[in-house]
Amino acid sequence: MGVPQIQLQTSPGKISLSTKRPEQTIRQPRAEQSIEQPKADVTIRQKKGKLTIDQTNAWHNIDLKSSPVRTRELAGMAREDLLSGIARVAGEGDELMRIENGGSPIADQAQSNSGYDFTFTPGGRPVYELVALSYEPGKAEISVTPRKPIIETVPHKPEHIYRKGAVQVEMAHYPELKIDWKV
Repeated sequence: MGVPQIQLQTSPGKISLSTKRPEQTIRQPRAEQSIEQPKADVTIRQKKGKLTIDQTNAWHNIDLKSSPVRTRELAGMAREDLLSGIARVAGEGDELMRIENGGSPIADQAQSNSGYDFTFTPGGRPVYELVALSYEPGKAEISVTPRKPIIETVPHKPEHIYRKGAVQVEMAHYPELKIDWKV
């Protein structure tokens, strides 16, 4: 006689999952913006410059001189002529003192003193080199008042679309348990 036996046979349950993915769309429209930059206020004040033209040397170059200048020059020339005349007369006196040495000093002196040598040569240099120019510019006063830009912005909210997903759970196979008796 045999011992009764229990035989158990099991099979596991199986779950089936099917998913539907969620969908999300986000769009950010650009903001509307306008920027305007007003011009700065600029004022410039320029003081007059000073131009000096001295053409005295150019006039002197062509022998057109003022009375004080002409007087100074003539006084200097007269002094030189006086000193050279004194030297000439002293030399002539020395020649006459030695008349006993021979020659004809009186006739020679008369001939050399009979003529007058005069030369006049105005100019010599170009006139434009003789004109003195000087210029002192006036200072510029510059005043700048900046202006701030005018910025206008209209923001737009983001557009957000969301579709939720889903998960479906089903039993693909139910668990089983088979019990069998053997005697």
